[in-house]
Amino acid sequence: MKRSYLYLSIYNFINTYSVFVAVGSLSSYLFFSKLLDIKPNYIVATGLSIGLWVIYTFDHLLDGLRLGDKASSTRHREHFLKLKQITRLVIIGLASLIGLSFWVPFIYYNYIVFLCVLTLIHFLINYNLSIRFVVLRYFKEVFIAFVVTIGFVITPVLELHSSIDMNQLIYVFMLFYFINLSNLLIFSYFDNELDKKDNITTIVHFFGLVKLRGLIYSGIALSFIILTISYMNEEINEVSFYVFLSMQVTLMGIIIFPSFFGTNERYRFFGDLIYLYPIAIFPFLC
Repeated sequence: MKRSYLYLSIYNFINTYSVFVAVGSLSSYLFFSKLLDIKPNYIVATGLSIGLWVIYTFDHLLDGLRLGDKASSTRHREHFLKLKQITRLVIIGLASLIGLSFWVPFIYYNYIVFLCVLTLIHFLINYNLSIRFVVLRYFKEVFIAFVVTIGFVITPVLELHSSIDMNQLIYVFMLFYFINLSNLLIFSYFDNELDKKDNITTIVHFFGLVKLRGLIYSGIALSFIILTISYMNEEINEVSFYVFLSMQVTLMGIIIFPSFFGTNERYRFFGDLIYLYPIAIFPFLC
């Protein structure tokens, strides 16, 4: 009984506080560095991990403040109830990013500003957009997937961009974009009922569940086609092929078996877990 309670507590903590987001961003950065044959900058990797966690957490804090303790989502409710504690962690995270910035090569500065602007655009769309442009909120998953893909795939190549195979970079970017997009659409698909209760606008409200499910299948299928072409053109190696394939199989499994993965937000746990898959194959990439 105690073991089950401990397991559930750890599980809920990981889901609620975006633990896999932070660890997964570090894992993915190192994976793409190796895939693109770039020596990783561990200070940049750490900054990317902390920065992404801060953005996700700040987003949840805003939702928590707006919805209060009656939020339908455990994640939003927890961020409201523990507002002060989590805010302190966000401030520590921001302070850490400022500290790390002194050790980051100058070439990253404009890029960081660019990512910050994209993040600001996301928050403006999500929270302050006038009713005339509210339709843009329906497609926030498309925008977020694009920004996340830039962060994971483009960040590793900044210092040595002149030596990068652009064909390989384009293939990898498109492949990972559709994986990210499919994952975010899956989250919206399963969060539909809770979002309705909390009056949160998502892409589900625009397409409906049936069409959204079709979009998810299409996104996974497109990513698989790009993966196959990339592998056949030797843009990625065999080990990397199976990493991406494992991500796609996981996402396909989630959407095929909604009853199982819809219980206790398993879809979120396994959806975030795919970004940790590269950890398992690091020894084979070295």
